[in-house]
Amino acid sequence: MYRVSFLTAFIIISAFAFLAPTYAHAGAKPTGPSSKRDYWTANQKMLDEKDSRYALAHSVFDRVLAAADKRPGPIPELIILDEGGYPWARSLPDGAIILTRGAIDICLRSASMMEAKAKLAFIIGHELSHQVNGDFWHFFFYQGVRPEQAKGASAKKTLKEVIEIARKTDSVVAKELKADQYGVIYASQAGYNVSALMKADVNFFYEWAAATSPGLLEGAMFTPAHPRIQQRSATVILTIKQVARKIALFDKGVIYYKQGNYAAAKRYFEDFLSQYQSREAFNNLGLVYYQMALKEHMRLQPHTPVFRLSLIIDPSTRAKETTKGRQALMTPFNRSFKRSDGTSALFRKYSKTAAKYFREAADRDHTYAPAHNNIACVHFLRREFSSAVGQLDISIILDPTNAEAYNNRGVSYLNHAKKLKVNLNSKVESDLKKALKIKPDYVDATFNLAYFYKITGNEKEKRHYMLRLKKIAPRSGLIALLE
Repeated sequence: MYRVSFLTAFIIISAFAFLAPTYAHAGAKPTGPSSKRDYWTANQKMLDEKDSRYALAHSVFDRVLAAADKRPGPIPELIILDEGGYPWARSLPDGAIILTRGAIDICLRSASMMEAKAKLAFIIGHELSHQVNGDFWHFFFYQGVRPEQAKGASAKKTLKEVIEIARKTDSVVAKELKADQYGVIYASQAGYNVSALMKADVNFFYEWAAATSPGLLEGAMFTPAHPRIQQRSATVILTIKQVARKIALFDKGVIYYKQGNYAAAKRYFEDFLSQYQSREAFNNLGLVYYQMALKEHMRLQPHTPVFRLSLIIDPSTRAKETTKGRQALMTPFNRSFKRSDGTSALFRKYSKTAAKYFREAADRDHTYAPAHNNIACVHFLRREFSSAVGQLDISIILDPTNAEAYNNRGVSYLNHAKKLKVNLNSKVESDLKKALKIKPDYVDATFNLAYFYKITGNEKEKRHYMLRLKKIAPRSGLIALLE
């Protein structure tokens, strides 16, 4: 967590200065061919696709684009010019994001590749924000902005200037500050440690300004249409601080979810999502709706639980990387599943909403295996076993060490086989054993394998895994189901 005293020191340094005369800022209406991507692709040399910087920039762009807010219209596309400078970074109305080799090189001067990617993600996030409608930005920005808490006359003056500029929502300055803010948010939602912008390589801000708009450093461009470097610096810091405060909401949501208080968990996750649209929050809110659907399902069909599936809750958001550099962890939250055909309108509503949030989590990060695992659990509850297997296939491809997905796919194969009246026992056995190979003390997979052998008449193997279950979970009520 950053102290106010650090804020005062950092304000002296600077922030991104994307407002060189070459920059087509958000307040100006595009005129002439330079507002079209065709102008740049026809008149400028493109960076060679074999250049390592090409792959780097596109990799970062894809992650930030997936994490950013969406807008109607053209899908944003990255165009990289083989230029050392102009136009550096530019957002075009037709959806194109122009980036130059020189802009990438400035980021690559960092002490580590992690820092370089974070800086590049911020630049791309800034440009993407110009293509997104930010109608809710005003009240979000004001939350947590308290000039009286800043230490020193200079810090207070700068924060007051930021607030005053923000009130003029139609001004170019306010739009640029908003782009800075969402540049931080989009980059951190994509999993980049934007605290690196302020920590190890603080000279990057001046370095960017010196390369793209040296007049800013000389005080020659402090016009009403250009925010001062100090103002933009304060905006970046305030945004990171606001995200840090919101992390507490996410953490409380996780706690209430694990306690089974789904109504409270829902409120906290929704509050967090209202300002920070992370994959983990979408995933966890999906779990809340899933549990609500399951409760309704169990009310209608109170059968005895048999096989067990594993949901995956993410107890940490990538927002924490913004302030603490923590890695997101994935842990299973297990429930026994009950098999029936009974449904209700409420069940269908909750299960549909759960699937919607899981899909949104997957869309935010196409490598996010837990979301596909959890979507599969929704399909299973609806008795859509073929679809469940398909989602679990994806989850396993994305994460071959995903024991939960192997366990769930084994159970899905078994139920799919019963539905089709075919024998898939070899697939069931293989997946459950694979889950245990990855996670030897995995209670769900151990029970499922023992129960599988029970219903298939293999008493020897059933006894083996039942004893194994007694060893790893001696007080488990599941043991009685194997007797």
